[in-house]
Parts: sequence; C-alpha cells; structure tokens
Amino acid sequence: MREETRRKFDQALRRERMKRITAGVALAALAGVYFVYTDLDAHVDNVRVPATVLAIGPANAKSTRTVEDGLTVDVALQDGRHVQVLALKRSDPHVGDHVQVTEHRHHSGRTTYTWK
Repeated sequence: MREETRRKFDQALRRERMKRITAGVALAALAGVYFVYTDLDAHVDNVRVPATVLAIGPANAKSTRTVEDGLTVDVALQDGRHVQVLALKRSDPHVGDHVQVTEHRHHSGRTTYTWK
C-alpha cells in the first residue's frame, strides 16, 4: 500500500472514531442532564397557602376510581392566582369556603398544588 493511500485511510479511520467518541460523550452528557433534572424535580418545598373555593366540578381523570371519588375544585389563592386542585368528595367543599391548599415548589421550577 502506498504511503499516501495509507495516510488517507488512517485519517478516515480517525474521523470515524472521533464521530463515535463525540456521539458517546454527547449521549453521556444528555443522560447526566436528565438525571440532574430528575433529582431537582424530586426535591420539593411544601408551603400551605390560604385560598377560597370558586367552583366545584367533576374530576377529569383516566381512572374510574378517581372520577367516582374525586372533585375538581377551582380555588383563588390569597395572592390572586387561580389554580385547580383535586379533592375527595368526602372533604365536602362548598363554593366560598376558606381552605388551605398545599403549594409544592419543586427545585426544577415546577409548581403543583394539592388539597390539604
């Protein structure tokens, strides 16, 4: 094999190896970012927030049990925000009731709310 041909062949092999190494490093970095985000989402600060019940409706869920036992409750938080929470029928909410909902502040930036 001529020297020039061998050099071109070696360069082509190095390029292919670098492509594979780059793809592997990118996948590893992506997996690392995913795990960091998942860990951030798992850390939660819970804050009790006073609210007033605005409206009550049937639960909109995939589970038959949730539909039978749950209600969707629209509440106005004390700071003016309006959110929906899922409550059990046995908690017997009424429009105008002053209640406490729990605000879950995830470290990833996501915020969710639960009834009591």
